[in-house]
Amino acid sequence: MTLPSSTQVLIVGAGPNGLACAITLLTLGIKPIVVDDRSERPYGAKGCLIHARTLEVLKTVGLSDSLKDIGIQSKGIIFYGKANPLFNVDIAALSSLTEFPYILLTPQSEAELIFEKFLVERGVEMIKNTKVIGFVENPAEGLHVSFEDGSSIIASYVVGADGARSTVRSLAGISFKDPFTNLMYDENPSSASFMLFTLADVFLNLNPSIHIPRETISWHLNGRIMFCPLELPEKLRHLCKENTSFWRIAIAIPPGSRSIPPRHPDQAYLQNEINERNPWKEPIHLDHLYTAATYRVRSAVAETFFKTVGNGKVLLVGDSAHVHSPSGGQGMNLGICDAVTLGRAIAEHIESGNDAVLSDYSSKRKATAIQVIQATKHMTAIINISNGWRRRIANILMYVASWLTPIRRRVAQRLAGLTYRD
Repeated sequence: MTLPSSTQVLIVGAGPNGLACAITLLTLGIKPIVVDDRSERPYGAKGCLIHARTLEVLKTVGLSDSLKDIGIQSKGIIFYGKANPLFNVDIAALSSLTEFPYILLTPQSEAELIFEKFLVERGVEMIKNTKVIGFVENPAEGLHVSFEDGSSIIASYVVGADGARSTVRSLAGISFKDPFTNLMYDENPSSASFMLFTLADVFLNLNPSIHIPRETISWHLNGRIMFCPLELPEKLRHLCKENTSFWRIAIAIPPGSRSIPPRHPDQAYLQNEINERNPWKEPIHLDHLYTAATYRVRSAVAETFFKTVGNGKVLLVGDSAHVHSPSGGQGMNLGICDAVTLGRAIAEHIESGNDAVLSDYSSKRKATAIQVIQATKHMTAIINISNGWRRRIANILMYVASWLTPIRRRVAQRLAGLTYRD
């Protein structure tokens, strides 16, 4: 598809957040242009949890039913010490509060395919291999956006959905830092200064004596390892052998560890980590590694999610606006909720011309992002406690808290995103 000379709304980034914003606009009668600097959609070990609040929001744009068919409806998350359960975050117990009392487990790439299909069927295509490199303020209309291939477009609204290293955010001159430490996102880049998470999608062959439930996510705190069951995508069925099943595993590496995992760990590395961390005496065999990546745990939020640049409006969603620990799987969820809210705000602004609509989007979504960052910091701190007497005390406190219904329910509501309803 060739870029037109102008558009009302330009969305930069065709991940779940950019696509969700485009879908929302389309349902409101506004056809955006979506560009992405990639040539194809990578599978990657990215988000895989879609929470109740996100499904509620996606229902309003007609997507929740399509998503339910591509994933596992998990009852929640169980935290263990070794193999002993400590705290059950029981999402299934929230059936009186939401239509979606579960965590939908599906790779982010599968959700993106559903979103993209929705748009393509309605005439919105993704323009790929199109990298934004500059803004020029246009005195007559909108914002002149230039691309690496020499093309350009004039847009009234530019939505930055282009990730943590957002070009849109950078070009708009919006700062990006931790709201609690004031550390800029790119400061102190040494891996030794950060907690690391290795995420991998793998095929496991489990000894019959080992039971890892496929109806819940299992976090083993003493070993700092998580097992999350995933529905097997059709394109991977040829890799699945008899007696194997498909999983997302997460391995947490605390700051200052002597051993720093590779950026893209291989099967031998992951097998060794599973051997050392799993709480059972019997081994877990990693039959096949599909994809793996290691991420530094950093938190940051944009100074503002809305800025007027010349005669154009620059708006941020998802990782362009906020990043945080993957603990609790909140990243994709927070971004999708941003995106649907922003789509409605843009439509309202087109109708009214009142900048207060966009400022309200920015202030409310930033406040929610800071709450999520704080919650994920707390969860990461719990995972990060070293084995020894501190770990034992923390485990005891979690076990005691599990008997207190109000605490269990509050934790479940927060994880499900129900506390962030407008």
